[in-house]
Amino acid sequence: MMPIKRRHLCSLAICAAAVVLFLAANTAAHPATGIVVDRKGQVYFSDLETIWKLGGGKLSVFRAGVSGRHVHELALDEQDNLYGADVSYEPATKKWISDVWKMTPDGNLTYVLEPTTDPPRGMSIWQDQKHNMYSVDQNNHTKTQTLLLMRTPDGGVTTFAGGGYGHADGQGQRAKFSSVNGFAFGPDGNLYLTDGTSARKVTMDGQVSTLATKLDERTTEDKPTLFGKSEGILAGLTVDSNGIVYIADAGNRRLLKIANDGKVTVVYRAAPPYSPNGVYATPAGDVYVMEVGFTLPSTWSGPRVRKISLDGKNELLVTIGEDKAGTVRGSVARGLGATTESALGFIVERPKLSVLILFLIGGSLAALVWQRLRRRRRT
Repeated sequence: MMPIKRRHLCSLAICAAAVVLFLAANTAAHPATGIVVDRKGQVYFSDLETIWKLGGGKLSVFRAGVSGRHVHELALDEQDNLYGADVSYEPATKKWISDVWKMTPDGNLTYVLEPTTDPPRGMSIWQDQKHNMYSVDQNNHTKTQTLLLMRTPDGGVTTFAGGGYGHADGQGQRAKFSSVNGFAFGPDGNLYLTDGTSARKVTMDGQVSTLATKLDERTTEDKPTLFGKSEGILAGLTVDSNGIVYIADAGNRRLLKIANDGKVTVVYRAAPPYSPNGVYATPAGDVYVMEVGFTLPSTWSGPRVRKISLDGKNELLVTIGEDKAGTVRGSVARGLGATTESALGFIVERPKLSVLILFLIGGSLAALVWQRLRRRRRT
């Protein structure tokens, strides 16, 4: 057997380590999708830590960020109160802390759910007109079931729709979901979801239907992305007053439009390194898109927001994290792809692959040490 040279061992160790960092950033990073617009036309969006407010041509911090405390999604009620959910990890206790908060238009913050390491089942930012909360209970590793839960104001939790993992339309628990990501209420009061590579609708009587499938399919104008993978990554979604659904296809760097007849068109394509990640449609027919950029090896940029008007005008409104004329430096969550959240997510979702990669790294380093000891003995 030909002996392995030390430089080859070093190369193997470096490559294995690079694979770990690449996969962790690729697989488990979770940039924010939260963007909403109130009745005054003021835009609120999350850079994962800070909640920004854009109104009257001015950008301001609406809720200051805290390092390591993440806010992924945002929702508005009929009084323009803003809702969000915090997720943070405490290394000292090795526990996750979560809460649900509400902020009035004048910036007064209260907690719907106080920060806790043991949140009650079914708590979320998504509420119907009767103040029932809706959330998704799923495990994308085991893939045994995906449930849409409803929590009533008195704390009762039931399965509103969904059962075994898969894809099936139907009433209540006869329906099946796979991997739900985007989540939003439409002006009609119904729920809309991105589920795997499909868009789904759930009426308030629990009827689940599919609006469009195979949303990952590329056209000749689409270019494969570095982190999109073959099935694409459907992120945020929104529904306008005419029932038209817009979906941020982050994996393919594009914004999709689903008409009432189910026809799917691409209304916007982002240039690298940016990808649409959040979207919101106003009653006037304007669509606001939040894009996030990725820079190797594991850094997500601050978001930028653009407005696509009803007449087709496409205008970039603000960019967070750049220090150039016309833009504002924000509290950007640096190195998101390598945060504790990402690393833990990668290990939990792919334990066998994680062990294999770590074994390769450990074996490479052990072989390197052995080679050095052998050379010392010879001398």
